[in-house]
Amino acid sequence: MADTSIDDLSKYESRTDPFTAVELEAIARFRENLSGIPDIAFRGFGADEIRHFASEHGIGEARKMLHSFATDLLNGWWLAILSLKNDLPTDTDESVRHSTSAARYVAHLTAQHHNACTKFEHALTMWFLDLDPDVSSPLYLDRDGEE
Repeated sequence: MADTSIDDLSKYESRTDPFTAVELEAIARFRENLSGIPDIAFRGFGADEIRHFASEHGIGEARKMLHSFATDLLNGWWLAILSLKNDLPTDTDESVRHSTSAARYVAHLTAQHHNACTKFEHALTMWFLDLDPDVSSPLYLDRDGEE
């Protein structure tokens, strides 16, 4: 899940300067941009959930849902991160450049997004290749587990 609560920012300020007022305003706008994105985008889902959705709604609807998840939710989240980065001061003058706290926060958000994309790609691969969830790598084993 993305960091969206105000009181979690203190962990990025450890042993460095706190967030500036401009940075806190940018973070507030970032969180507002995320407000329309459902929680599932941040926690993700697995191949079994895709299979369940497809069995209830059909393959065509599952593909539409997956397309929407990638283009609307994951992409919307990434665009919100990019907007945050653009909202942070970037002048080379130390007095107006973003803080270490802000750099840590953006790095954490970027890592969270990358992890969510990786989880989504894995779920798609497992679903598309019809592999069981306990198969660790679809590249080495076929559906029957034979090498």
